[in-house]
Amino acid sequence: MRIDHVMISVPNYHETLEWYQEKFDATIEQEWTVAELPDLQLAYLNVHGFRIEVVGTTQARAGMPNMSDFGEALRTTGVGHFCFRVDSVDDAISELNRRGVPTFIEAADYPNIGVRVGFIKDNNGNIIEISGSMNSAK
Repeated sequence: MRIDHVMISVPNYHETLEWYQEKFDATIEQEWTVAELPDLQLAYLNVHGFRIEVVGTTQARAGMPNMSDFGEALRTTGVGHFCFRVDSVDDAISELNRRGVPTFIEAADYPNIGVRVGFIKDNNGNIIEISGSMNSAK
């Protein structure tokens, strides 16, 4: 058994697809609708082998709050973030910054678990971790 995808529900389907394509070079694997749920538009995005299912709805309901700090994010129940593993955390975050994505939490080493991580948010406030080896720091 292995994980297949992570699903995010958004009120701005096309904007979200474009954001992931522009910021992460995502490709659209498939788009579809469900006859019984006419307000929904769905797509699988492939982000360098990681699949995100984007569900756009015109009947959005409040879910996870837009986190203002990492402590709040860690203490809020539900799916808190998803993570991309990269060769260099600093290079990846620098490239995302260049593409207009601000840093949410600056990259730092965590020797107790042997990784370097930093965080950004997508266009809907979903937290995305960027993780790599501690020796990937500049």
